[in-house]
Amino acid sequence: MKAKIAAFGEKDIMLIFKAIGIEVFPTNKNLKLEEQLEKLVKEGYAIIFITENVALEINAVIKKYMNKTLPSIVVIPGLGKKENFAVELLRQAVVRAMGVDLFTGK
Repeated sequence: MKAKIAAFGEKDIMLIFKAIGIEVFPTNKNLKLEEQLEKLVKEGYAIIFITENVALEINAVIKKYMNKTLPSIVVIPGLGKKENFAVELLRQAVVRAMGVDLFTGK
């Protein structure tokens, strides 16, 4: 069974994903961001890449899926101001999986 992969976020970044064959879903002003993410989940996407700026706005919805096997939601850095939100979520995932914080300099 082939896993469906989606990328969700600002249009400029979506072009990168489209170039490598991933289905892209630029943010849609007619739908709330939460509704757009829920739609992707209901459509059965196993992996959903979300830009950091969008993830910051729908963090509560993302947290709902963090401890589930599917979908795997991956927050990626976006354009503009960096909040390190994507890196922090990755750090938390590594700590959960390995029990060690690989991101500390200690």
